[in-house]
Amino acid sequence: MHIANYLDRIKQGKAINFDNFLKKLQAEGFDDRTILNTFLTHKLSKSRYQVEIIDEEQFVKLQCNFPDYTITDRVSAAQAGDSHKHPVSQSMIILWSYLQSHPVIVLIDAKDITAPVTLGQRLLIIENQENFVQKDQTLTFLQRQFVDFNERALDIAHGSGNAISNRLNKAFFNRYQQIDCLLDLDIGGLTTFANLAELTAHPRLHFLLPPCADQLLANSKLALQNKHRAALCKFKQNYPALRPAIDLMIHHKKMLEQEMYLQE
Repeated sequence: MHIANYLDRIKQGKAINFDNFLKKLQAEGFDDRTILNTFLTHKLSKSRYQVEIIDEEQFVKLQCNFPDYTITDRVSAAQAGDSHKHPVSQSMIILWSYLQSHPVIVLIDAKDITAPVTLGQRLLIIENQENFVQKDQTLTFLQRQFVDFNERALDIAHGSGNAISNRLNKAFFNRYQQIDCLLDLDIGGLTTFANLAELTAHPRLHFLLPPCADQLLANSKLALQNKHRAALCKFKQNYPALRPAIDLMIHHKKMLEQEMYLQE
């Protein structure tokens, strides 16, 4: 099993063979101290462990280093198996172009952007796959929440966690006049936005905070823990666009995954 698969199972709260996971990370150059400071393990059986994330920022970095690409050819297989020591030569973005009724793949390297369609003027980044594939429902939600939101010349990119902030994507982002981000209200979502802000320095990069988030956070079952406070303070200080979202999270002491937007 690839490292990305282990990370996905951990995020979903599923048990894994932590011994095998540890060996794979060690083979990629990670030391035991870093790994054990990132996770807390609870042994269930001889080889099965329940794994708790105790360093959210480091976990997001692992997701970025080992993105969950679908292996369909040699290029994507190389991307799936690449390590933090050897950055991929190409980045891959799943894009729902405003000109197409079906998603397309955009390939980006240090020299060029290869896209089968003409790119639009505005970009919407959706972190969660379910919200991405239910594009029409998500767009209807955004139009209800934001009176000035529209689909004119709007491309939609799947964020795929923090993989969207790959350094190779900078030229792709610079093609757009405006970038809106629909991300989870958690440490991962905030980290993704912060990385995008650092990467692009785009003057019209927005973190979308739907008005209904206040009520949804109040009803959320994802508790904000004390270990998250330091990261929140850092984000609030360095990224003004995140302050309204962070204030809500602290007020309710909750986090929110964007799948909840589909229930509105």
